[in-house]
Amino acid sequence: MRQKVILLLAVLLLNLVFALPALAEEYVVDEKLFKEIEANLMCTDGCGMYLKSCDNATAQQMRAEIRQKLKEGMTPEQIYGYMISIYGEEVMAAPPASIPFNIAAWVTPFLAILGGGLLIYTALDKWVFYRKTAESDTVLIDEADLAEYEELVDEEIKKYY
Repeated sequence: MRQKVILLLAVLLLNLVFALPALAEEYVVDEKLFKEIEANLMCTDGCGMYLKSCDNATAQQMRAEIRQKLKEGMTPEQIYGYMISIYGEEVMAAPPASIPFNIAAWVTPFLAILGGGLLIYTALDKWVFYRKTAESDTVLIDEADLAEYEELVDEEIKKYY
């Protein structure tokens, strides 16, 4: 009986020695992948910070959810889908490129600023530069013509004074 107990304990001990590293590997999270996912998400408590830089209770809970999903073997896309299903699309730090409206919503303000700048430049070009060209287009009088006009002005002045 004593030999059976020792044999059973030895088998259990060997199982623990060889099974623990395998169990530990299952629960180890790829930190690089975790950081990548964390960098692409926003904290949803209203602070407006990226999840990687926020340190409140909501952010801690979201990090725990990400770690749990990674332990379950989910891919980053599946985790993003899970987070969107819980918190909505505002949890994403950048819009998904697959949805054209999101891209348009991010690009339109920059295009509007560029268009406004071009409009202001065009208006200034017509107002300021046109005035300068109009002033430079005035007919310059030759020296001979100027002398003739000065003589006429002098004669008229002499008549009345």
